[in-house]
Amino acid sequence: MGDYGTVRYSILGPLTVRDDSGETVPIGGARLRRLLVLLLLDPGRTVSTTRLIDGIWGDDAPSGASNALQALVSRLRRTLDDGAPLHGDIAGYRLEVPRSRVDLWEFEDLVATGRRLREEGDPRHAGRLLGDALALWRGSPLADLTETGAANDLAARLTELWRGVTEERLACLLEDGAHHAALPDIEALVEREPLRERPVELLMRALDACGRRADALAAYDRLRRGLAEEMGIDPSSHVQQLHLRLLRGELGPASPPREEDPPSPVTRLPRVLTSFVARDEEVSTAVGMLRDQRLVTMIGPGGAGKTRLAIETGVAIAERSPTLIADGAWFVDLAPIGVGTEIPHAVLSTFGLRERSVMVMQAGAAGPADEPVTRIIESLASQSLLLILDNCEHLVTEAADLVERLLAACPGLRILATSREPLAVDGERLLAVPSLALPPEGASADEIATYPSVRLFAERVAAVSPGFTVDGHNADHVARLCRELDGMPLALELAAARVRAMPLAQLATRLSDRFRLLTNGSRSALPRHQTLQAVVDWSWELLDEPERALLRRFSVFSSGASLDAVERVCGDGGGPEVGGRDVWSVLFALVDKSLIIADPVREETSTEPRYRMLETVRAYAAQRLTESGEEETLRDAHAEHMLALWSEADPKLRTSEQLTWLSRLRVEHDNLVTAQRWAIDSGNVELALDLYHAAVWYHQVSDCWSDLKRRSREILRLVGDEPPEGRVVSYVECVFVALAFAEEEGHTPDAEMWRVEEALNRAGIRPEHHEMLIFIPVFQCMFGYDRDAILCRLERVITTGTPWLRATAKVSAGMVAMQGGMAVRAREHLLDGLADYRALGERWGAAHAIVLVVDLLRLSDPERETELLDEGVRLTTEIGATGMETLLRCRRVLSWTAKGWVGAAREEFARIDTAGLGHDTLFLLRLAEAEIERTSGAPERASAVLDGVLRRVRGMGRVMRSLTEPACYATLALTTGDRERSWRHAVAAWDSLTPERDTMLTGLVMEVLADHVRDEDPERAATLLGYAEAVRGLPNEVDPNVVRARDTVRARLGPDRFAEAYRHATTTRSERVVRDVDDWVRQRAPG
Repeated sequence: MGDYGTVRYSILGPLTVRDDSGETVPIGGARLRRLLVLLLLDPGRTVSTTRLIDGIWGDDAPSGASNALQALVSRLRRTLDDGAPLHGDIAGYRLEVPRSRVDLWEFEDLVATGRRLREEGDPRHAGRLLGDALALWRGSPLADLTETGAANDLAARLTELWRGVTEERLACLLEDGAHHAALPDIEALVEREPLRERPVELLMRALDACGRRADALAAYDRLRRGLAEEMGIDPSSHVQQLHLRLLRGELGPASPPREEDPPSPVTRLPRVLTSFVARDEEVSTAVGMLRDQRLVTMIGPGGAGKTRLAIETGVAIAERSPTLIADGAWFVDLAPIGVGTEIPHAVLSTFGLRERSVMVMQAGAAGPADEPVTRIIESLASQSLLLILDNCEHLVTEAADLVERLLAACPGLRILATSREPLAVDGERLLAVPSLALPPEGASADEIATYPSVRLFAERVAAVSPGFTVDGHNADHVARLCRELDGMPLALELAAARVRAMPLAQLATRLSDRFRLLTNGSRSALPRHQTLQAVVDWSWELLDEPERALLRRFSVFSSGASLDAVERVCGDGGGPEVGGRDVWSVLFALVDKSLIIADPVREETSTEPRYRMLETVRAYAAQRLTESGEEETLRDAHAEHMLALWSEADPKLRTSEQLTWLSRLRVEHDNLVTAQRWAIDSGNVELALDLYHAAVWYHQVSDCWSDLKRRSREILRLVGDEPPEGRVVSYVECVFVALAFAEEEGHTPDAEMWRVEEALNRAGIRPEHHEMLIFIPVFQCMFGYDRDAILCRLERVITTGTPWLRATAKVSAGMVAMQGGMAVRAREHLLDGLADYRALGERWGAAHAIVLVVDLLRLSDPERETELLDEGVRLTTEIGATGMETLLRCRRVLSWTAKGWVGAAREEFARIDTAGLGHDTLFLLRLAEAEIERTSGAPERASAVLDGVLRRVRGMGRVMRSLTEPACYATLALTTGDRERSWRHAVAAWDSLTPERDTMLTGLVMEVLADHVRDEDPERAATLLGYAEAVRGLPNEVDPNVVRARDTVRARLGPDRFAEAYRHATTTRSERVVRDVDDWVRQRAPG
């Protein structure tokens, strides 16, 4: 956001933040806005956590509110970027913002200085400062805190202060002799509050000073009667004394009248019939720029709202700086003009100079007055005014020439131009008119309703459908529609007009045909503003042929592009030129014409700017591309460029450059999807497989499994049963992903495993020698393959592969060993692999190893488990692997709960962002929540948590749903003493097991069974506890439930008998263990 010392914060009204360039910084969400307002009330000082929580949530603070607050603080840091350092400690949070950058404190400073000047006998300057202070107000103070009532007392004090300052400013005018200028405002005050004595006193003084003593006495009489009738009291002695002095003529001569301020300038601006929504800050910025500069050009694409913003700016500057444009604000629309030489005549006509020129000619005058520009200069040379030149883009050269001549010859002239490209005149200041701010994905209905684009759309819909509001039923449709239309005011207004005849949901889904849909705008609008098509047609017609060619070709980039990418894809024949001009020069011309947007450089993703189109412009350009016959060539070139980029990136994602390349690829992801869509739709099997192969590891690291799953299905349908020659690896990658999700989707994975095996054998490929395929041996073990042979294959790679393959082979070997009940061997492999990943700087691999090894450490080394969970959360946060981060946080919740740190576990749970979580991760999250409640002594709440999530979750893997669920319910039932129910759930968990696939889960269920029978059958319980160690290869020395069960059984059996039963069980072969437990479960009666 820039230097935090130049960012401005406004809280005397709805919260607004503007960065150092004058752009509005959107602060989304009511709670985030409340947090920032509360911090701005004490800039540079620590605000206590308690005060922040009370101010944000009021009486509705959530459990774990401290963590919810921390999450909000993190969001605020991201939103402000480097706009203001935000610090936190045990006492609370502190926003390092200078007081002078917050309007509330600027207001108070101006008031204090104004009062001091008044006391020193300088009412003129005092009045000006008090007026500047009042100009900072934009509505009810601290409006964002109204709902929670966090600052009602302060807001009331400020409102009362505002009233007092308003009256003091008028008193300063009277003391300075400006009686006539002050009188209208004083009369308005009295009309609003006829029984408030201070305004009536000012009115009496002003009327007397204007020579209207009888009216002044009448004002007192109205006050006296009103007070008596309404309140049964008399005026104060102070006002009575003033009345008496008026009667006696003792007020003395009025202050000598000063030279009165000129009346407000007359504006010759178009009258508008609709309200002005959501751009007050842009108006203030434009007014500020016009105070400092004589030429300001508002630039932006068609439909951005430049004309309306210019009109409102003209009105505002006339109100706020009347002396600057004492001779008014004048508006000239250049849109109807077809020839540049007609511009001066249009200006002459606006000022009414044509008629005067005829009179001059009839009188016999001659000379320079016959030349239109000279006549304008002669008329305006001594005047102070604002000239608005609207729609300059189609005559930009001629408009620029006129502007340059007028500014040079007319020192009191200020010009505000609107155009789709700059005028390129010396001294020109550009004000970009962007789209209205858009609600992000996942925003709540309340948050969505606060965004400017939504506010405009909602107000325009309400005009044709009275009573319309944005609520929980329609907010998502409204947000989608606003995003699809880029937040462009004209497009939103055209869409709003359709709501009367078409439901919002249908309208939002039909925007793919937006140019046919969004027609029939206001009849009073210019023809080119009556349909969305006409808006973009107007810009298209102003382009030369190279610009048209590049614009339509650029449409293949769905998420923008770098200059290098544009040159590679869009040049003629893949070269650096288009239509005989350098691609870069044509691109920059399109940026100047507001058809392509140049985004600022973000150092974390690139050292170069990226270029993008608004979606409406891109849809238009895509139509033109299809019409040109170039589409196939351009889309092939785009796909090949994406293939080259992602192929270059793939190996870097397994090195210390991982973060850099992840950032670069994330901004290219939509381009990749577009390229893949083109390859699949055009039937290009080889290209589809190559793109899939190049990007598969990115999807793995980024947790984008849903994209990968969907694409694998489409490609496999395209490929059929036989992979193309030379693409066996990419084909197997597709099948492998389908295999990973087969069980989750209710399909048997055996067929996919067979396809993998057959393809690899036919090509003579060992999966452990390929980066993505190295995990296949782990799956092979789950399907009954020879575990020892697979371990040998993996351990050979450990000694011969590349550094990354060696690390991954260790982790894969650890997974295989864990499945086989060789926990000690598994732990060694996993920790070695973790160390290798750390040495490589490979964060995803390290986090993956941590996810696996903490499963073992929780049984034996809880301190190390805690350290690694902390490291894993940090790593996944850095790479943006949300799913794995949530998994690790869930594990941390369970770990802390098991250690008895229930308060910390609750706080950690509150930090987890649930937005966008898949069903499986959501299920794990609720299991962690249920465990917190169970451990806290609230099994009923724990059961309710499980019941609620299990009703909602569908389509999850068989093991997750049918094993974990009953195991948790079994433990819960034991906690409540319902042994019969506990047994039913424990048996259901056992029946769902496939012991050879997951010995860790098998051991867990055995421990649940042991806990169930520890009192009634301690011998069997000892055996089950020993069996659990046997199948895992590691005892459970930490879990409090298991420790309690072991201690109970040892006490009942005695140390020796327990030790013998336990030792015998631990030496039993796994196959015998499973058979014995199975027989026992079948024989034992329920309960």
